[in-house]
Amino acid sequence: MKRESVYLNERFMAAACIFAAITGLIHCVLLQSEGLSFTRFIVFVKLITSVAVFLSFRHYKWDVVKGLMGGVLFSLMFQDAFLVLGKLWQEADFDKYLVVGIQGSIYLASAGMSFLMTIIITINHFVINYANHGNPESVEFSRMAVIFKFIVLDLLIISNSMLGFAPVVLWKNALMYLTDLAILALLVCIESQLDSFKILHEELIKQRREAKKTA
Repeated sequence: MKRESVYLNERFMAAACIFAAITGLIHCVLLQSEGLSFTRFIVFVKLITSVAVFLSFRHYKWDVVKGLMGGVLFSLMFQDAFLVLGKLWQEADFDKYLVVGIQGSIYLASAGMSFLMTIIITINHFVINYANHGNPESVEFSRMAVIFKFIVLDLLIISNSMLGFAPVVLWKNALMYLTDLAILALLVCIESQLDSFKILHEELIKQRREAKKTA
């Protein structure tokens, strides 16, 4: 029996989308208690574009899907930039994490690497999808960045749980990273689906050409 890849399983995609929506909405509730309206707006944009990607994919609107995926990645990049450059750097919150010790330093390093990987993935998304010709090197580089982003998000969740901050802050951060993991899984699934359709389309064209030659 041939096993189906988890990335080509539409039920897994739907589950990732639902999980992201639930964790994202809970994250918004926690942000409301802190009065962070701008951060809440970023979360809403990220969630709306993510759900829109999934719905567009289900309705076979490929160009819309690729455009919205770029929007999701840009939202993730903006969120990371706001955290790293706005909160940790500009407001000097990194002092709090450095005082905590090793887990605080891991959190800071992971946050920076997460931002860097999101930049790479976002740039590669546009290069791969909108270049005149395919770019295999960009595809491989993007896959490496996605894998590293997954690892970094796991490190952020683990190091965040070890920090001695208020429970609301810890849950807020954890839900944000869990939402990002689910969204990233959703995007990887959709890209895998698009790649498989592309390969299938090429095989069908090849079969038609061979049929014409033999006819």
